[in-house]
Amino acid sequence: MYNITFQQLETFFAVAERLNISETANAMYISQSALSKTIHRLEEGLGLKLFIRSNRGLMLTKEGEYLYSELYAPYNTMCKNIVNAKNMLETKILRIGYPSTYDSSEDYDKLKQLISNFAAQHPDIELVEVLYDFLQLKKVLIYGDVDIAFSHNFIPLDSPQFSRKNVCRSRMCLAMSADHPLAAYDSIDEFDITELSKEYFYTISFDDEVNAKGNALERLSMFGIKPKDIRFTANFQSLMRALRQGKGMSLCGYFSKTPDHEAIKFIVLPTFPDYPFLTAAWRTNDVSKQLQEFIDMFPDDPEEMTVFKH
Repeated sequence: MYNITFQQLETFFAVAERLNISETANAMYISQSALSKTIHRLEEGLGLKLFIRSNRGLMLTKEGEYLYSELYAPYNTMCKNIVNAKNMLETKILRIGYPSTYDSSEDYDKLKQLISNFAAQHPDIELVEVLYDFLQLKKVLIYGDVDIAFSHNFIPLDSPQFSRKNVCRSRMCLAMSADHPLAAYDSIDEFDITELSKEYFYTISFDDEVNAKGNALERLSMFGIKPKDIRFTANFQSLMRALRQGKGMSLCGYFSKTPDHEAIKFIVLPTFPDYPFLTAAWRTNDVSKQLQEFIDMFPDDPEEMTVFKH
């Protein structure tokens, strides 16, 4: 183990940001000699030189640059988690992560009502609710930024470290610009499906793009759709923008509440047994009493929480 402290890391980050001993000492309300000694002890503990002096002033070494870039975010996360843990001693806090689509779809209306009822029945529990991009949800759950996260079951989360429970089903739609000729139809059965072979289909990549493309093509094939090609966007907002601009189509949820939803036509696809679920996911060995009460409120049968007829 390395003989280093949080104070040494905090000092390292402060010097690395300013690259000036005098300015850093003033900002931290300590003497320059005390600051220099702290950095020296950190370097000794790590067995690395972190800073060098040159004619241009103080500079990070290659090793210093690497540690700054790699340690800064997890250090802040650890500090934040310690503060959260202290707060939990005074207040019962339940941190919930939702997908960025949460407020864009009526498919979650029953879930929202259930959570609202839970909050009313447990006024002693403070619910801290945050929206995240799909890819962020897994990370915030792993790093402990949330106690429970809602994500779709097609997002990989296969590990004994996590537990999952199906909450409700989500609709699948063929989405396109409202100006597209096929937007005149209300059902996929009303037009020649082979027309879709001329279209690019947009999706969000949840893992490497090779696997993501294969999974997207497999989902499309369930409806007999063979697209021209698959294209990727970074997040939900970018996906909706691409559709509004008429760049292509998407196989996605029913986002009737998304901003400028009038510019997008959602054709609800026929239901089938493998329709995706919105799931609740949590760290298996990190379940507080309030989290267990929250988990227990969900019905065992997700059809009870599903808004549409399946």
